[in-house]
Amino acid sequence: MKLIIQSASVVSSRNTKVRDVFVEDGKIVEAFPESEADEVLDGRGKFLLPGVIDPHVHFRDPGGTDKEDFESGSLAAAFGGVTTILDMPNTNPPTISQKALDEKKKLVNGRSHVNYGFFAGATKDLDALKKMKGIAGIKLYMASSTGGLLLEEPEYWEEVFKIAKARDLPVVVHAEHEGCIQKNMGRKGEEPSDYCKVRSSECAREAVELALELRKKIGNRLHIAHLSTKAELELVRAYKNPKLSCEVAPHHLFFTMEDMEDAFLKMNPPLRTIMDVEALWRSLLDGTVTCIATDHAPHTRAEKEQDVWEAPAGVPGVEFSLPLMLNAVDEGRLTLERVVALMCEGPAQAFGLKNKGGLMVGMDADMVLVDMEMKKSVSAKHVHSKCGWTPYEYFILKGWPVTTIVNGEVVIEKGQLKAKNIGVDIF
Repeated sequence: MKLIIQSASVVSSRNTKVRDVFVEDGKIVEAFPESEADEVLDGRGKFLLPGVIDPHVHFRDPGGTDKEDFESGSLAAAFGGVTTILDMPNTNPPTISQKALDEKKKLVNGRSHVNYGFFAGATKDLDALKKMKGIAGIKLYMASSTGGLLLEEPEYWEEVFKIAKARDLPVVVHAEHEGCIQKNMGRKGEEPSDYCKVRSSECAREAVELALELRKKIGNRLHIAHLSTKAELELVRAYKNPKLSCEVAPHHLFFTMEDMEDAFLKMNPPLRTIMDVEALWRSLLDGTVTCIATDHAPHTRAEKEQDVWEAPAGVPGVEFSLPLMLNAVDEGRLTLERVVALMCEGPAQAFGLKNKGGLMVGMDADMVLVDMEMKKSVSAKHVHSKCGWTPYEYFILKGWPVTTIVNGEVVIEKGQLKAKNIGVDIF
């Protein structure tokens, strides 16, 4: 398959240049005659970005396929300009052994529209963790969340970090302190936003500080998931290290705890104050945060209609993360170059995806063509996730992906699915 994208404004973290991009057999290549192309796309007036890499999704497969499965989740990703995802281990059964991982890979093979990888879940079974091959990294839950993978004993954290260092794998921490959360349970009240006070910013700060101190001691690669507070950012900013990366989720950028009227905006960590939100936006510009990741965590409407203390935590996000950030570019809050740094290059660097995140010759032909003039309202009818809802309902966004290319093949074009299930396991 030979493809040419002509006269697009090609974006990297460093600059934007109008040029042609040539693709052959899934790779970006040197120029070849147009007569040899199987397909030519007109990129005039549009921007060509590397395909978005979302390193934090929960596609619920296996065990939660009433909410999402790999086909529906990857379809939502593709429509959103996301060409690679990394899936978390808190499925049922959880991905905590080579057997469970192999079964999950077999289940997903041939059922994904985008490229993918899997994390291993850290448990007290350290031998199983040492033996697992073909993983993106190790997920460590320092606090309870969806699934039963809480590992709150510090002595096990240290062993997990040592295993990660020996294998040169990143540890991804869900950094909330379980002891702090339990102490705050007396704050439970009738207001939905009381949930945010139980899982307070102090609980997040304590856990991040412990993780940073342990990383300094062990020397492993560390990735802090879904930073949500100013206090956490200050710790990360002071700590800066090439083996440290971190992410912010869009829901923590676009909502505050004041918006939480029911369980539909319940997630872990929870929504924060306007001061925290403003600090997060600043961190996207100053380089403190290295990735934007959605923590795409769908649940059914029926589950979310329960009382806030009974409903599961998590919101879907993979389909609209790029349009949200493109709209932020239109509003002057970011540049397209920073979007590429945070959604393409940063995740590729953090998780060792050497041939992804850029549009240079020799790299994988994962890319998304975006129309910065397209403007439309987000609606449930646009949702391809099986859960069928989005927290961004009625958001009016300017800047949308119009063509998504995975492994050199056009998967989405003008709102239509063109090629199915071509994603591959990248680990």
